[in-house]
Amino acid sequence: MSEQLNTLIKLQNIDSLILSLKQKLEIIPLEIKKLDEKIQEIDKSFENERKKVLNLEKIKKEKERQIEDINEKIRKFKEKTSQVKTNKEYQALLKEIELIEENLKKEEENFLIILYKLEEANKNLNQFRSKIDLDKKEIDKQKKELEDQKVIINQKIENLREDRKKLIAELSSEYYEEYRELMKKHKGLAVVEVKNSVCQGCFLHIPPQLYVEIKINQSIYHCPQCGRFLYYKAEEKLEEAKV
Repeated sequence: MSEQLNTLIKLQNIDSLILSLKQKLEIIPLEIKKLDEKIQEIDKSFENERKKVLNLEKIKKEKERQIEDINEKIRKFKEKTSQVKTNKEYQALLKEIELIEENLKKEEENFLIILYKLEEANKNLNQFRSKIDLDKKEIDKQKKELEDQKVIINQKIENLREDRKKLIAELSSEYYEEYRELMKKHKGLAVVEVKNSVCQGCFLHIPPQLYVEIKINQSIYHCPQCGRFLYYKAEEKLEEAKV
């Protein structure tokens, strides 16, 4: 194979790999952003659960004050019973105390329901907190892996760029300039294989005589349609291997 053609193929392989690695680098920040959004959702859910507990605690305190007020009211009415002068007034006070005590019973039942709800809410909050801790640890682990990937990919790109410099030094300036123009024109694909007489860049059927010459790989040829550098890759002798 022509040395210049071989260098062009190697250069294309390196540039394709660099492009692929750069695309992976572009995805990593998006993946990290998704993980950060997951953490925000988790924190939001936890805050909602915490607000439920705080709200129930507030209701509990209000109910405790109401029960305390009712008990104080009962105490004052009972004090009055020793001060009334007539049986009628006494019976009226007892009736009033009875009504207040019935109300107190209802409020105490409501208070027990609130206590039960608060207990369940605290239990759920604690379970949620434990799950959140595990979820956040897993997300932090995934973020760390992505950050590590970024470092590794950047190092790979740097190594490939060093190899690229060596290849460029081996390539004639004329071919390199042409290669650069084709890379810009065809979005990173300047050197392509001809397979079964078809250009793998634009899928043009290469004329038979040109295809025969390309298969020799001793000279540099271009696709008549897209202008890319063309090369032929001898297929593996699969049939022999099968035999």
